[in-house]
Amino acid sequence: MHTTTSSTTASAPSLDRQRAAARAALAATAACLCFGASVVATRFVVQQTTPIVLACMRYVIATVCMLLVLGKRAFPAMPWRDRRAIAVLGVLFFGVFPWSFSASLTHLPATHVALIVATNPLVTLGFSAWRGVERITAPALAGQLLAFAGLVLALPPIAAAGETGAVWIGYLEVGITVLCGAIYNVWSRPLLLQYNPLAVTAQSMGMGALALAPLALWQGVPLHTATITAGGWAAVAFLGSFGGALGFGLWIWALRRSTPSRVAVFMALNPITAIALGVLLLGEPLSLRLFLALVAVLGGIHLANRSR
Repeated sequence: MHTTTSSTTASAPSLDRQRAAARAALAATAACLCFGASVVATRFVVQQTTPIVLACMRYVIATVCMLLVLGKRAFPAMPWRDRRAIAVLGVLFFGVFPWSFSASLTHLPATHVALIVATNPLVTLGFSAWRGVERITAPALAGQLLAFAGLVLALPPIAAAGETGAVWIGYLEVGITVLCGAIYNVWSRPLLLQYNPLAVTAQSMGMGALALAPLALWQGVPLHTATITAGGWAAVAFLGSFGGALGFGLWIWALRRSTPSRVAVFMALNPITAIALGVLLLGEPLSLRLFLALVAVLGGIHLANRSR
């Protein structure tokens, strides 16, 4: 009788961990669906403005949405070093990240950029292991590689790039994008464990918007917003609310309840979602190659999270 009770008690924490992992996986999946839809919305509206102005408006709207939801809880008491860390991470992820990503697209084909950004989960896994947050296991690494292979299969064949100098500038810019994403995934986790993750997200987004504001003003906000149509403003509102506040809120929530690499592997769903929405909304053909890519991505995500 005593043995049965002890076994039940011991299994309770394991069951709680499994439930937490499942909730984190669902949150990361929902977040990446929002991000994938954001790609489609960005494609639609970015032609009516500039990438920097669009990113700035997106994170301003997202920050306002989160502040309205959180109220005073958006600014919990914390030492100055933690506020500084949140500010730096926010500038990197919500400021430098969208700028470097947009800039890389001016020097490299979109397929080059998408494949390099898809290495973010692998870089996150390396940083996470280096920081001692998690260790690299065979299933985790195999899952990351399988998901990456799915993306390689899903994306169109890579076309030849332009001039050599521009290519290397593009590689540098997209490399900065990958590093900013991986650094935020790993270095934000101690702050997310200590404070309200939505408060950390709101403050980070606010700092990112502030970092983008001078560039947006320099490009001319009135000039590049006057050309946005009613449908374009609807896309901007979607990017700020669902693609910004909701998507990143769910992403940060998942980072708090799982390890960085297990959450980052869900990023493989972003381009898959964008391609699927292109099939559904834009009438693009559904190929066997895309179906096999989806199977590989989902298999990689399952394998990377299975060891949990």
